[in-house]
Amino acid sequence: MLKIEGLKKSYAGNDILKGISFHVNKGDVISIIGPSGSGKTTLLRTITTLEEAEGGHISFAGVDKDFQKLNGKDIHTIRRNVGFVFQNYNLFNNKTALQNITEGLIVARKMKKSEAEKIALQALERVGLTDRRNHYPSQLSGGQQQRVGIARAIALNPQVIFFDEPTSALDPELVGEVLKVMQDLANSGTTMVVVTHQMNFARDVSNRVIFMADGFIIEQGSPKKIFENPSEERTKKFLTDILANV
Repeated sequence: MLKIEGLKKSYAGNDILKGISFHVNKGDVISIIGPSGSGKTTLLRTITTLEEAEGGHISFAGVDKDFQKLNGKDIHTIRRNVGFVFQNYNLFNNKTALQNITEGLIVARKMKKSEAEKIALQALERVGLTDRRNHYPSQLSGGQQQRVGIARAIALNPQVIFFDEPTSALDPELVGEVLKVMQDLANSGTTMVVVTHQMNFARDVSNRVIFMADGFIIEQGSPKKIFENPSEERTKKFLTDILANV
């Protein structure tokens, strides 16, 4: 469904992604874990063309090209087939929950307002927020704002949804409501790639876990393998350190 080969990205002469290769199958829930600064967010942003890659190849949604040869049509095709849930919600403060979801459908998809609102309400229902549809972000908790962000991604009906540390900006008591929505999506067969520090989600909901460090994929495999029998010392140390602080 999605295949990435040799993805490279650098900032100001510093190599951030050093030849990343992995694939996503339909229905996969892939958790990407690893220390801060390992390139996890940059990986999501380059795959989805929010940032330019400097090397590598992508095969997705009918596009099969080197990243550096992508044209405007290719980028539009990739973006049209992905959803992105941001760490800090990225909602329009001057628009209601409903309007935040319909905006992309009306502007990018050229959908009629009535049709867009119907889809947006269905998405809000899936995240349990139909009663907040006319609320502005300032009237919503962080957890509710992130659920609106998830509803916005769902409404686009993408082939895969990317989540960039979707709970890291939340107060601890609000994390559960967002993870519950994500688990429901996973159970319904939604294809998801999730950068996360929530080890319980990675272990219990994912079907594959990728451990990244220093711009490389150090190890990947089933949650059971990664959490119970990791092959690499770097993976073992990370998990020992992070689980000791849970």
